[in-house]
Amino acid sequence: MGVTFGCCLSVGSFVPQSGNESLAGGGIPARIREGLSRLADCGYDFAELTVQSVAGLTDSEYEELQRVIEDSPIKVPVLNSFIPGHLNITGNQTPDRELEAFVALAMERVKGIGASQIVFGSGKARSLPEHFPLEKGMEQIKAFLRLCNQLGAQHGITIAIEPLNRKESNVINRVSEAVALAGELNLPQIKVLADSYHMDLEHESFGSLHAAIKDGWISHVHISGRNRKFPGTESSPDERIDFAALFRVLQEAGYTGAVSAECSSSRFAEDCAASLKAVKEMWHSR
Repeated sequence: MGVTFGCCLSVGSFVPQSGNESLAGGGIPARIREGLSRLADCGYDFAELTVQSVAGLTDSEYEELQRVIEDSPIKVPVLNSFIPGHLNITGNQTPDRELEAFVALAMERVKGIGASQIVFGSGKARSLPEHFPLEKGMEQIKAFLRLCNQLGAQHGITIAIEPLNRKESNVINRVSEAVALAGELNLPQIKVLADSYHMDLEHESFGSLHAAIKDGWISHVHISGRNRKFPGTESSPDERIDFAALFRVLQEAGYTGAVSAECSSSRFAEDCAASLKAVKEMWHSR
């Protein structure tokens, strides 16, 4: 099976820069129905939602969302924005029982809409408090990932660690760090995401992904230009990232997973359609 291309919808997101803020008002299931329809019309293979858009629903809203996704021409295999910022993973005061209950609910509901992967970025929740020991914080993150692996195995869900740039998190900033962490834990449900936006800000070479893909660590990819522009719609050279170089590495390393556009735009419908065309042209020109 070849690479599939999707797009993130930010309904229910606590990460304002990622995704589409232009959907019309109304309940979350109705807004997601509209978003799925837009992406299907644009020609995307799948949509990526936020965990909060699933976990934050009432039971009746969740049942409505299940029907929306069941009726949609495209599905939702992956969700991002995992842990809300108030559920601290690191620090001296971590709401362990509340955090575990949230992860259990999220896993159950993610499975219930047919998804099989959750992206673990959650910069606010995982960032270390000021002056908090790095070693202690990393042990807390490892304990959290062990919990995710246990519950993920029960529900058939992979958790992809997302490296975030230093403005969004003070820990796990580079793909190499995430791969090292996943390798140390060596847990079957714990993988790594590569995001062109964060890699660019951290000056991390796309070439570094080759070995990580070959070794089976990269389970998902996010793409966007600088300033979260849709690839192919950037208005200036300063906003462009070398996607040809990224795609060359993905192809040479044999990546066959999903690639999601995680972007924002005031012209969402137009830009996501134009971007998909440009991305496919870049991909197939390799």
